[in-house]
Amino acid sequence: MAELTAKTDRKGEIGLAQAVAAHAYGLSLRDMERRNRDAGRARQVAMYLAHVVLRLGLRETARGFGRNHMAVAHACRRVEEAREDPAFDRTVEWLETLVRRAAGVPA
Repeated sequence: MAELTAKTDRKGEIGLAQAVAAHAYGLSLRDMERRNRDAGRARQVAMYLAHVVLRLGLRETARGFGRNHMAVAHACRRVEEAREDPAFDRTVEWLETLVRRAAGVPA
């Protein structure tokens, strides 16, 4: 039973990361599934938030997004590279704070 609860909790955490990123990019959760530039960047940020902020493993994050672990690793690299831009970095910091507070994860 504990394993089922853990999987359910993680699914909620993935949903939280997706919802925060979708809102930040002005997208619906359905839009996040589409293959276009805006949805792709939002999905990468959501994967980054799930992996880095919520501390989900690459494979666990990948399962939650219907992708493979290499896609999550690629997304995290892309977000880290994009953080060279101060405006994008501030946005990601703000999103990290929102996700931490919502999930009750200490900073």
